[in-house]
Amino acid sequence: MRILKVSIAIFLITFWMVSLSLAEDGLWEKVGEVDGIVGYTRPTTLSRVAEIKAVGIVYAPIAVVEAVIRDVTVMPQYMFLCKEAYLINSQDMKSSGDIIYFYSLTDLPFPVQDRDVVGKSIWSVNKTTGAIHCHMEAVETMYKRRKDVVRIPLSIVDCTLIPLGNDKTEVIYQVMSDPGGELPSSLVSLLIRDYGIKTIAGLRHMVKKDQFKNVKNIVTSTIKVNH
Repeated sequence: MRILKVSIAIFLITFWMVSLSLAEDGLWEKVGEVDGIVGYTRPTTLSRVAEIKAVGIVYAPIAVVEAVIRDVTVMPQYMFLCKEAYLINSQDMKSSGDIIYFYSLTDLPFPVQDRDVVGKSIWSVNKTTGAIHCHMEAVETMYKRRKDVVRIPLSIVDCTLIPLGNDKTEVIYQVMSDPGGELPSSLVSLLIRDYGIKTIAGLRHMVKKDQFKNVKNIVTSTIKVNH
């Protein structure tokens, strides 16, 4: 009987620890699917807003998809709610090679204030698989702060491009962000449901544009180190 009680106790403790771990990390839950692009969300302890992920196929070579995402100036043409974006190349934020600094402004519906972010993107490539990875984090800076715009205090984006032949690339787009300030629950729901899906859908249109569709060579050269 004592052995049975000890076994039950160990089971309950183990179950509690696993449950606590899952609660902290969160499990991905499917929240939508449009034209084969699937959206997911999961809770995170780092933000009041759930982390989002979208996975979908873009029908273009990986070099073309890479070229679109590297061109910061076209972000408003495909990224959901992006109003303005441009490359930063200043004395303290130098963009060169596989390190890119940029400014991005998100247009939110009135009366909610727009949000902006200064980000640093680091690009790398897996020479074994050919996959390209872009990791972006918000930079704490006073650069272009405006009274009428809320600076996003937390933004972490991971975008992985996986080649699936000559004319297909799988895109995995993952975002953890704290928009700062208060947002209506309806707007939060919209962002969670649509942000990733509509961004990948936008990429599908951008790769068809003349300035990108004939790109042949991958630019990223930094080798991704797997830990």
